[in-house]
Amino acid sequence: MKKVLILFGKSNWKKSQPFKNKDYQYSYEYFYSLCKKNEIQMYRASYQWYDYDENIFKYAWIFEGKGGKWKKVYNISPDIIYDKTKARAEVYYKKELISEKYNFINNLNFTRIIDDKFITSLFFEKWSKRSWIAESNSDLKNILPKITTNKVVIKPVSESGGKDIWITDKKNVLEKIKVSQSCIVQDFIDSSDGIPGVSRGMHDLRLVFINNEIIYAYIREPQKGSFLANLAQGGSLKIVPLKKLPKVLKPIIKHASDIFQTFRPKIYSIDFMFDKNGKPWVVELNSMPGLYFTPSEKPYMINMYEKLLDVFKRKLYL
Repeated sequence: MKKVLILFGKSNWKKSQPFKNKDYQYSYEYFYSLCKKNEIQMYRASYQWYDYDENIFKYAWIFEGKGGKWKKVYNISPDIIYDKTKARAEVYYKKELISEKYNFINNLNFTRIIDDKFITSLFFEKWSKRSWIAESNSDLKNILPKITTNKVVIKPVSESGGKDIWITDKKNVLEKIKVSQSCIVQDFIDSSDGIPGVSRGMHDLRLVFINNEIIYAYIREPQKGSFLANLAQGGSLKIVPLKKLPKVLKPIIKHASDIFQTFRPKIYSIDFMFDKNGKPWVVELNSMPGLYFTPSEKPYMINMYEKLLDVFKRKLYL
């Protein structure tokens, strides 16, 4: 049986279960069981559990199947690694060392490109708000006169889940924010009129790709009084049928296919916002779209998992 290890960030090996959230646990149990039916044993491990001398993962979790439990196992040498770690410098360095012995999905060069919000804003320059890099409040002070909107967006160059993002009035930003890491500064996109023919109200729209195929799409909407639609920030999620996606997105999707064609396989997402004129803007890309789905999204979950399973098979057997 082939071995695929999903690599995660920091984790305490002494925990009695790998998940706190039962919904997340259900999604992974379903996926792991599907893979096992196809002769692929799935593992779950932190990059912290890698032994750089022996080139093995000292610890990992497996799921024993329907009616089973999560079980701790030891000394794992996977055939491939599916990368689900956060975009941080320390983690990149550790993954580079691990990649000397193991193949990754996604390619680590692709991951670096996708997770850098400044680089992707240059790749999608036609559909991205201009970005400036700020590494101090002095930098921020010099950038603010170039911002054309009343509100300003400040976010880390590499981060996900809506963490450490500031959206605030430009006139008050220097009083409220202390820049302590490399950030990008951009104009605010007013998405409050929604997406033509799809939704009303503030939003972002995520398209999830495996290679050049859109697997599913969904809208995230923020809580009242918030600008952040990430689920980790309390946003809500609604699946969008692919046939309802605005045609104005097609040139952007084709552009993504063209510029990333050297990387295969690739699993990633693109987040969009539509302004008051109905123009789509690329907000950011993500190299590690989530594997969690709510029970109402089970058909989309199954489709995503089957497509991901196909990626594993091709990588393992071709």
